[in-house]
Amino acid sequence: MCRYEAKGIQLIVKKISNMLFPDKDLIGLQTHLGDIPPSSHEDLKQLKIPLHEIIRATNNFSTDNILATGGFGMVYRGQSEKLGMVAVKKLDRGHGQGDREFMTEITLLSAYKHENIVSLVGYCFEDEERILVMKYEINGSLEAHLHNKNLTWIQRLRICLDAANGLKYLHEDVGSQHRIIHRDVKSSNILLNENWKAKISDFGLSKISLTNVPCSVIFSQACGTLGYIDPQYQAHNHLSQKSDVYSFGVVLFEVLCSRSVNAREYHFSAQLAQSHYEKKTLDEIIDSGLRSQMNSDCLSTYSSIAYKCLMKQRDERPTMGRVVDQLEEALDYQQVSCVATSVTPHLFRLLMIISDIKFNVCTFHLFFNRELVDLGMMYTFVLDTKTLNVTLLMISVLLYTKEIFSLIRMR
Repeated sequence: MCRYEAKGIQLIVKKISNMLFPDKDLIGLQTHLGDIPPSSHEDLKQLKIPLHEIIRATNNFSTDNILATGGFGMVYRGQSEKLGMVAVKKLDRGHGQGDREFMTEITLLSAYKHENIVSLVGYCFEDEERILVMKYEINGSLEAHLHNKNLTWIQRLRICLDAANGLKYLHEDVGSQHRIIHRDVKSSNILLNENWKAKISDFGLSKISLTNVPCSVIFSQACGTLGYIDPQYQAHNHLSQKSDVYSFGVVLFEVLCSRSVNAREYHFSAQLAQSHYEKKTLDEIIDSGLRSQMNSDCLSTYSSIAYKCLMKQRDERPTMGRVVDQLEEALDYQQVSCVATSVTPHLFRLLMIISDIKFNVCTFHLFFNRELVDLGMMYTFVLDTKTLNVTLLMISVLLYTKEIFSLIRMR
């Protein structure tokens, strides 16, 4: 299977090119390989949505339904019985993108599926209209929630980990012969569903690179969004997957500091975050309410990997696989802290309840059994009385602190 993965991608590109642009010579996208398998052809046909359905779903592209605007054009909210809730991206060539970006996004999103990548519902290609229809993610973009004080630190960690997993998939797991470089990683291109699960979106600028070649750098005119672009890419037009890593490092600091690099009133930048990290003064740019939620080991692990993503030399930046590992470790530290904080009051209440029962019931026996499990000690309490039915209460506790351990032993 691996031998044909790269060929398959080229076949998909060719088929979509022939279907959508039969009279146009798209330099660099046409291939000379054989026909795409019929099953893939059928899949593409099934994704085509008539223009009248999209017009009806968006109320004729009503301004009331505008969700956002970007390099591709306006994004509208749409709803219909057939399509459900969707986000409709309508190409506006005046915004800087065109047929090439339209086709790239269809190619990639129809070929690759992952829980942390947006889902393509379909596309429209009628007359001069170029429209992409995506699944609607109800909580919008991460950028819109950077300043949201109700978005807790542990939620932010999980969002970052989701996004990192999506990029890791693109860089390392789409196939053994190639990788995908997103080229426009930023907080506004990370969407959040109803459960705050993050999805990478906007693949119009993405590039496919081969893994079985001596040089893994692509020579390409620098593009993306100012503030997020890898300085090496911007200066020399040399693109690599470490360019995505740099951009993601900017996002990590945005999340940490609740500030966007696009918000002029905050004067926030990657360089500012780097400077505060090096001076050990990050507390000065982290929201105090958010800082109070952070476990110190979690903050140290998180800020360290964010800083490494921004290293000037690309070979000093981590891979997205390494970023995922470090974010998982940071999340573990935070979850341990939350368990210690939330479990202690419950144990106090439990001991008070047992004490009350002891006082009121003459014949009461407490059997205190311990069993070692993977993450700590599991304790089983058996309440046995003559006047009450036998009650079995099992409580699993992760013993991360001496405080919890000593509290459990109190009787």
